[in-house]
Amino acid sequence: METGSFARTFANIDLDYGNQDSILVNYNNEYDKEVRTKTSSFGTSKRKRKNTQESVVDEQIQFVGEQLGEIAHALEQFTEDKTPHLYGEVMSMVEGFDDDFLCSMFDYLAGRESEAKVFLAKSTKHRKTWLQKFSQG
Repeated sequence: METGSFARTFANIDLDYGNQDSILVNYNNEYDKEVRTKTSSFGTSKRKRKNTQESVVDEQIQFVGEQLGEIAHALEQFTEDKTPHLYGEVMSMVEGFDDDFLCSMFDYLAGRESEAKVFLAKSTKHRKTWLQKFSQG
């Protein structure tokens, strides 16, 4: 009985008990041991593959962590190294400004990194002009 699909019933299957290609299985021979070895090594290979994938992920996480540590260290050095330099540059502007005003300007610039960078980039003449404008209001 054909239904137009690939589904079969037991009535469609020809069971030939006289098939000469059948293999007799002896549970005490070497073939059985070989099959068992292959089966157990298959499970082990999956485990090894999973462990390998986990170690790759662990290495990637460790690499990212090291990179973040280097970035944090670089940021710390940037802020630490620039602060004494900023102090020296602000305090060197002694002509026309008292010491208390220059200390206040250093405190102001130390809290505003972008303005401190701009101040340090300016020439001495432009720094003095900026300080005069700032002192006036």
